[in-house]
Amino acid sequence: MQNQFDLIVVGAGALGVFHAYHALKAGKTVLLIEKDKRAQEATVRNFGQVVPSGLVPGSEWHQYGRIATALYKEIQQEFNIGIRPNGTCYIASNEQEMTVLEELQQKFAAEDYQSSLWTAAEALAHYPMLQKDYAAGALFFPQEVSAEPEVLIHRVLEYLSFKFEDRFVHRNNCPVVDVAQNGTAVTVQVSDKKEYKAAHCFICSGREFKLLFPEVFAGSGLIVSKLNMMATYPQQHTKLPGNILTGLSIRRYESFSSCDSYALLDPAEVPADCAAYGIHILFKQRIDGSVIIGDSHQYAPIQEQDDLNIFYNDMAINEVMLREAKKIMQLDNWAIAQNWTGFYAQHEDEIFCHTIGDRIHIVTGIGGKGMTTAAGFAQHHVSAILG
Repeated sequence: MQNQFDLIVVGAGALGVFHAYHALKAGKTVLLIEKDKRAQEATVRNFGQVVPSGLVPGSEWHQYGRIATALYKEIQQEFNIGIRPNGTCYIASNEQEMTVLEELQQKFAAEDYQSSLWTAAEALAHYPMLQKDYAAGALFFPQEVSAEPEVLIHRVLEYLSFKFEDRFVHRNNCPVVDVAQNGTAVTVQVSDKKEYKAAHCFICSGREFKLLFPEVFAGSGLIVSKLNMMATYPQQHTKLPGNILTGLSIRRYESFSSCDSYALLDPAEVPADCAAYGIHILFKQRIDGSVIIGDSHQYAPIQEQDDLNIFYNDMAINEVMLREAKKIMQLDNWAIAQNWTGFYAQHEDEIFCHTIGDRIHIVTGIGGKGMTTAAGFAQHHVSAILG
């Protein structure tokens, strides 16, 4: 096995894999190193909703989301990575939320980003399982896509090995124990004592802050969010195509809070326990017919992330989410087959990028928008660093 590359990437989550992808597209040789058998964290524990519509119209992050969506579709045409082009639907629960949707449609129209407003009757026609007394209308984005998070990143890795087999090496079960710059090269040492060299190294290590450069992370301002999610057993009759978001999502996502009419929303309409646990309600049906429901948000500084009840998926929080979900949807079967927690790092600057010397580049803290934007951000970042 060779030990000299143009680029080494540490971490095979979405940020790491797509940094590798864009470097390979630029003609580089790439080694991707993952400490586990496969990615275990936020990249595989999310809803699989690719929703640039949740990001501020005209912002750089909305643009990254558009780039990522186009890239997912492009790869899907060549290699099955599980992308489904079924769109995104935001369902308003009252007149004030509908006013926000109307304003947001105008903002996105100015950015040439297509969407359609639906009346309550049209929303019910598209989603007959909606509770009639919930839906006041909806905003639909037909160009957005859904992914299977437990499949996507692994399929992309297969694609890289297939398409760039002569320039791409992937090592898993391979913790990195040291990264150091020596002149114009970076040396990466792994746990089996092997060393690899490259001109640059991207460290995309998610919420792992203890192994590499802990002193950098200690002063980074990063925080960690814990999320509760769940999935039903496969539904026999209910069909929920696309990404489905609700009134509580309208009150949470950046694109909506950028609207002037957002000020019309009364915070007192949000149940106190939903506010306390950062709950908003999303639905995404998997290919097998099961429905993912969530999610909640609890936060801690990175030094205290081990105190986030890391072993527990609190049923009290799950029961609140189910209570709210049942106000919105009628499912064949509400029995829960799986509960899980996800964790991601986030930063007040949208992402944490820090360069050590001029060849070691830490990239993490993309927050809850990684599935939507990582592939687009990585394109920009690789171009900026590698040229």
